[in-house]
Amino acid sequence: MTDSAPVARYRAALAELDPRISIAARLRALFSLIEAELAAGVPHAAVLDDLAAAGLTVQQSTYAITLYRWRKAQRAAAAGPAAKPKPPATPTTTPSAPSATAGTLDAIQGRPSNIQTPGDLRKIRDMRVDLEALRREGLTNRSASSPPDSTKRNEP
Repeated sequence: MTDSAPVARYRAALAELDPRISIAARLRALFSLIEAELAAGVPHAAVLDDLAAAGLTVQQSTYAITLYRWRKAQRAAAAGPAAKPKPPATPTTTPSAPSATAGTLDAIQGRPSNIQTPGDLRKIRDMRVDLEALRREGLTNRSASSPPDSTKRNEP
């Protein structure tokens, strides 16, 4: 009995692997070969039959989940650093004075714009606060929000 070409390739690749690794790890090692077969139009059921003939019996659900995860990792690797979310440069709310924006960015570094994930809470814990810049910002905000008062409170 002669094996088909894909079965022979699967057997050769499996022979190079450590027999102690998991089935999912064996599948990941074969996915470049499997993707080539799928690109040529071979159905998934035929690929599973070829894998069984090569000595790797895999359930269809394990095959589907591992294939999904492998493809997802390949997309993430292809996207590279561009896929990572960028931190917000400015807060989402508009401040009342333009000078307060510059002071806020100088005073508090690493502040998330909104809290949606546990990672955002960790950012709050790890943010750095420049107390002197925060004091200057507070003084600027107070002088901008309160009009000059002609009468002083402490006079007798």
